[in-house]
Amino acid sequence: MRLQNVAVLALVAVGAGHLVQKERHQRQQHEVAAMRNQLEWLRHLTANRDAAQLWAPEDMPVEEYIRLLHVNHQLCMLSLKHRLGLLRGRPLRYCADEVMRRPDGRRYWERFGGIREAEADGDAREVGFTDVMHAAYLRATRTSGAPQSTVPVAE
Repeated sequence: MRLQNVAVLALVAVGAGHLVQKERHQRQQHEVAAMRNQLEWLRHLTANRDAAQLWAPEDMPVEEYIRLLHVNHQLCMLSLKHRLGLLRGRPLRYCADEVMRRPDGRRYWERFGGIREAEADGDAREVGFTDVMHAAYLRATRTSGAPQSTVPVAE
């Protein structure tokens, strides 16, 4: 192969790598913007009792709903860090355990964990994050004296 062909191939490879990196950065910017909107919405609901009342489940007092929205806010921030590659492995597990160590964290997961799992379906990164949160919930309910999961155990 001639040196000129090698140089052209190298230039094409560098250009393709640049385009891939640019697309990745653009996707991350969109994720940050979407999460910023979600966090602002949660901030609005937690600061405005009347707005929270409109969205609270019918069988839940608004004060309880607002407490659980604070947990959702924390999980959204952790999820974004995970999606951006800033929170993985042991540090992610540690954060998940800390959230689920608290009674509000466990109550949130008991009530809304299924919704988060449904929202994550089809997104491998979100499924991974949700799996870590669910595992932390199971560990917390086994060790905290909190009610055990209702998932049947094989005998």
